[in-house]
Amino acid sequence: MAKIDIQTEEEVGRGWVYHALVEHAGQKTEHTVKLAWVDHELWSGGRVPPSKVIEALIAFVVDQKRELPASFDAATVRRWFPEVDRELPGKF
Repeated sequence: MAKIDIQTEEEVGRGWVYHALVEHAGQKTEHTVKLAWVDHELWSGGRVPPSKVIEALIAFVVDQKRELPASFDAATVRRWFPEVDRELPGKF
């Protein structure tokens, strides 16, 4: 299981940008992830903090055995895993 540590949260136009440290399989990596308001609403219905959505999203990707890029938009995960819209809400 990955250890995910959200380092910073910055509000930007129509969403947030997060800087996260991920420790998994003996490696530590750093990532910048952008989350749009619309994706936060879709995945959580606004009921959980956006940082928790990012934590769950990163864990989802790591569980799927996909390497995380250094920087990506959360919506990109849909291209990698179309099932994310259905599965991620159950991860909170």
